[in-house]
Amino acid sequence: MTVKTEDLLSEITEALYQKKAVLLTGSTGVGKTYLAKRISEQLSKSEYSCFPSSEDQRVNVEIISCHNSVTYEDVVGGISADTESGKMTFEYKDKILLETVIKAAEDYKKGKGSKYVLIMDDLQRNDVSTLVGDAINAIGSEGKETKLYLNSGSVIMVPPNFYVIGTYNSTEVGAIALSSDLMRKFYVREILSDIEYITEDSEAENAVYYDKVRSLVFNYLDMQYRLSTYDQNRYFLGHGYFSGDNVALKIRYQLIPILKQYISEGILDRAASESVRLLEAACIKTKTATPKISKKSSFSEYKNGVTATRFIAEDSTRKCSSVPIENLVGRIIDQKLLSDDQIKNAILFNKKVCYREVEVGGVTYLATLIANNIQHNKIRRSGKSDGRCLYNGGTILVDDSEHYFTGGFHPKDYVKAACWENTESYKLGESFGGNLVLFRIVWQYYQALINAYSQYLKNTSSDEDKKKLLEYIKNEWESFLSDFKKIEPKSVNKTGRTDSDWKQEEAGYNQEANEKVRKRIAKLSVLWSNPGDVITVEDGSKIILEGVDNEMSDSIYKEYQEAMETLGIKQMILQGPPGTSKTYSAKAFLKYMAHNCSDEELADIQIADYSNEDKYCAKLFKGKGEPDVAWDIVQFHPSYGYEDFIRGIKVSTKPGSDTILYETVNKVLGNIAELAKKHKKTKFFLIIDEINRANLATVFGELIYGLEYRTEPVATPYSVNNNNRISMPDNLYIIGTMNTADKSIGGIDYAIRRRFLFFEQLPDVKVIKTYKSEKGTTQEELNEQASKLFEYVEKVFEEDYLSPEYRKEDVQIGHTYFLVDSKDKLMKRFEYQIIPILKEYYKDGIISFDVSDATDGFNGFLNCIAGKINMTSQREIIEKIFNDLIA
Repeated sequence: MTVKTEDLLSEITEALYQKKAVLLTGSTGVGKTYLAKRISEQLSKSEYSCFPSSEDQRVNVEIISCHNSVTYEDVVGGISADTESGKMTFEYKDKILLETVIKAAEDYKKGKGSKYVLIMDDLQRNDVSTLVGDAINAIGSEGKETKLYLNSGSVIMVPPNFYVIGTYNSTEVGAIALSSDLMRKFYVREILSDIEYITEDSEAENAVYYDKVRSLVFNYLDMQYRLSTYDQNRYFLGHGYFSGDNVALKIRYQLIPILKQYISEGILDRAASESVRLLEAACIKTKTATPKISKKSSFSEYKNGVTATRFIAEDSTRKCSSVPIENLVGRIIDQKLLSDDQIKNAILFNKKVCYREVEVGGVTYLATLIANNIQHNKIRRSGKSDGRCLYNGGTILVDDSEHYFTGGFHPKDYVKAACWENTESYKLGESFGGNLVLFRIVWQYYQALINAYSQYLKNTSSDEDKKKLLEYIKNEWESFLSDFKKIEPKSVNKTGRTDSDWKQEEAGYNQEANEKVRKRIAKLSVLWSNPGDVITVEDGSKIILEGVDNEMSDSIYKEYQEAMETLGIKQMILQGPPGTSKTYSAKAFLKYMAHNCSDEELADIQIADYSNEDKYCAKLFKGKGEPDVAWDIVQFHPSYGYEDFIRGIKVSTKPGSDTILYETVNKVLGNIAELAKKHKKTKFFLIIDEINRANLATVFGELIYGLEYRTEPVATPYSVNNNNRISMPDNLYIIGTMNTADKSIGGIDYAIRRRFLFFEQLPDVKVIKTYKSEKGTTQEELNEQASKLFEYVEKVFEEDYLSPEYRKEDVQIGHTYFLVDSKDKLMKRFEYQIIPILKEYYKDGIISFDVSDATDGFNGFLNCIAGKINMTSQREIIEKIFNDLIA
């Protein structure tokens, strides 16, 4: 904490102690809510207590998010509608303000040193005089005790250990002014943006970026705003955006989207676009340059230098030896064909390879192929605390933390069941056949390679060498799988023999089969070759084994994940013009988070039943184990409200009768939040499609605060199971999609935007060129035609045609309009989708041009957009224009 921040906290805390009410004003991102919470913490000092000698100096904090749908009945008290046994009941209830005052009065009467702070966040969103009403005298009561007279006839004592902190952003669009009578009750402190609240080092990265952004804003601020101090403060983004150790990430995914929005709204001159681009490039360089220099291997003290011969021979007979597993893992690490993250996700910590779990003292401990120290100590044989450790194999250091390999490897046991058919999580017993885990490691190794090369070739389809390598890897895997299925121990004749006699013979046959498995693994060319080695294919051609440039750890989805986890902001928005695969990308990101699962597996982990905690998705219903990722999707629209999204009253009829039943229930966000709290090992994702179509301040309500301050309960107008609080758990993520061409984008104010990360989804002709290219020449030729059509459509959004009020990146229609598998479909897309949306753009003034008499080529295309060519009666002309464009 800087000296300037400490001085500010001391000043405001002393003012709050004396005045009992403080109002923090300032623009977005200056840390008003953060300061309110820190001031509350400062009050715990006995010097600010009514009873300094009391041992109880706790500070009890309550928060009201004053969004525009909150009323007097929600904050002070009034008639509340509750549901009980299906019936609606109405009764008067004190709400959060009076409840807090009464609790404070009870403690004060007992001589306790405890304090009660009510934080009223975002006062500018509501008419506070109406919101607080006759309870207004509870604010700023400077005497020892003050009587609060309510219209209901109640008289409540307001004690001196009750404090109010308000936050107010006067620069927000539509901010509701506070009356002068109300303002007098507060000590008003304006917080201006100042980097010295963050750092005292002017050379620090935070300070350097802060100066760059403020200079950019001032230099390009439209003159009408530059002349106004009020507007300067409004658009000079607060120092809170520059806090922390990852300021480049914040600028790239929070500030730059806002700056681009400033340009779209005419707040910044369009000439600022180049400066914003350079700023973004600097952030990308900061992100990508450092790791390549200082990257350190995640693994150490493992079995290295393992050869195929050593893999066959070493510890092939010793009971419970984990050495064959350790050797296979060590070989994969040494090879470096997979990244460290891929090895962790696909092999070491992948439940598809194997896992074990045990419950101890009501806590479930689960480990995969390896276990950390806690899991190693807790997971013991037979579930007994004094039993031998299940993870009694050798060790490996992962990210400098010691882990233990699973034991239980028995070379004289062989799993005869079709273990290769089980593609889900694999739960082991206390011992297992030697073939089982080795096979599953090899399986995940090849799947990770296939996924990595396939992902690479989606964006680089011209790399013929990688195509050949991928084909070779697939063929080698299929060949291995076919051979593995044929390996079976010899049958044992049990007739007329003792158990010990035939079991000894069976053990020998099992050991022979296990040796065959290891010998077959030792023949795998890809596994035992190193990058740069030459592999000879059956037809005599040569392939060089090499990794891919965009390995999965560097993919865009990994970037999304890292940005959210690093910054602790677990809300993101994929934004772009129509047709840029925003919803598709959201689901693709989920597949990545679920270890690159298939479409079918993704469907199995979508939440289907919130009422069944144990079987809320198809995967659980099928008995396939707890998912690592679960998700749901909802679409916002203009009439969507708080009662549709958070909590509300459900009205239904009793089965078989006309009796109306009422029930207070959680809605989409409330349901998924409760589910996430009960399944903490699973990451829950809620996709909100078209997130900007609804009024976010109203729909999210008090959970706007909850998005930033995770796990902190906030009061809601509705009680579910006698609890009116709700919180956002850390394992719940939100992915929104936003159409930047939509006029409602302005509905997302900057205070809400600050709680989200923004990732652009832009039109990309490369996606068209590679669409289904594996189908061969015919599809590739069609892709070329579609790409030409895309380029002509793109031309409509160049400077000559695009209104200066719009950015090309916000409105140019995307590549999905051009993804087809026949020329006839491309023609229909052109006629019934592309031209109609461009006609709407033309009518709205987004694009404009002079009309000619042309009926062919690009000029004919413009006349189609302008409506000069009739889409119904002149279809032959339209078809000719289409053919001209793709020729």
